[in-house]
Amino acid sequence: MNFTRHSAIVALAIGLFCLASCGDNSSSSSVEPIEPSSSSELVESSSIISDNPQEFSSSSEDAFGDSLSSASSSSVESIEPGISSELVESSSSELDESSSSSETPVESSSSKSLNGVVWYVVGDSFSAGDFEGLDPQPTIKEGRYAGKLPVYSYLIGNRTGCDVRNIAAGGTTICYYDTYGFTKPENGIMYRTDFSDADIITIYYGINDSHNRIPIGNIDDMDPTTFYGAFNVALDYLTKNYPKAKIGIIVSNGCDTEDYPEATEQIAIKWGLPYLDLDGGVNGITMLRSSSRNPTPDEEKTEILKQQWVHEHNWHPNEYAHELESHFIEEWLLTLL
Repeated sequence: MNFTRHSAIVALAIGLFCLASCGDNSSSSSVEPIEPSSSSELVESSSIISDNPQEFSSSSEDAFGDSLSSASSSSVESIEPGISSELVESSSSELDESSSSSETPVESSSSKSLNGVVWYVVGDSFSAGDFEGLDPQPTIKEGRYAGKLPVYSYLIGNRTGCDVRNIAAGGTTICYYDTYGFTKPENGIMYRTDFSDADIITIYYGINDSHNRIPIGNIDDMDPTTFYGAFNVALDYLTKNYPKAKIGIIVSNGCDTEDYPEATEQIAIKWGLPYLDLDGGVNGITMLRSSSRNPTPDEEKTEILKQQWVHEHNWHPNEYAHELESHFIEEWLLTLL
């Protein structure tokens, strides 16, 4: 037998021997029985997690981790360093690709700004301001709207830089009533105002409609002498003539009965318009006259009203009330953009 053939046979024999040895070693290194103490620790630890998730302490976590490790270390080969990081990098890149290929996310209200926005304020004395009985009359001391009455719209304008067009007038109704009315045929405030540059129009009526017992009417009528009808007439006119303006409705917290704020909410829903419910949606924080829509106890409502009226003979919002409402309204305005 020549030397080369002999060397090959020897190498083959050594290889078979090593293979057999490796097989024996792998067999002998199979899962070892878990010690009783380890299994009980595992059970106790899992009980802690399932029964008291809020009280899962770091020591319990360590015990659970040690038990799980001892149970699996002899059977599970360790993962090579870098595999988990590769998985993370892979999933991250997939997420990035998915994000970049998707549509642009909807902008949150927190990232929006009212700066430069043209805002028409439509309403009655709760928007125009009535501080009768105070001498001197309160005014805004500084800023863009210095010298104006401290009503919610100008306070918001000073803080945000929006262009406030306050066309509210004391004593007005949304319906056509006597000489008043936003929707009075031909010469009501609505018809006399050019809203062509409006970014936002807010409508805040109901107080004087309730004072004058204006009929609520039917939610589908177009009669400007009823509350529902006047709202329908106004919204039909504004949406047709100024389609670019964002319209929002403020549910009044100054009505004598609950019928009017309820009807205001329903008309907003009918037209698919956003609304801010100051009567029942802010839980008795702002001025309240109608009571049953808001769950705040009547005693508390009386105290709230006393804190927020000009004085006992003038139940219009005082400076504090306008400041308070201005923050609710400002946040809501951002959602209209």
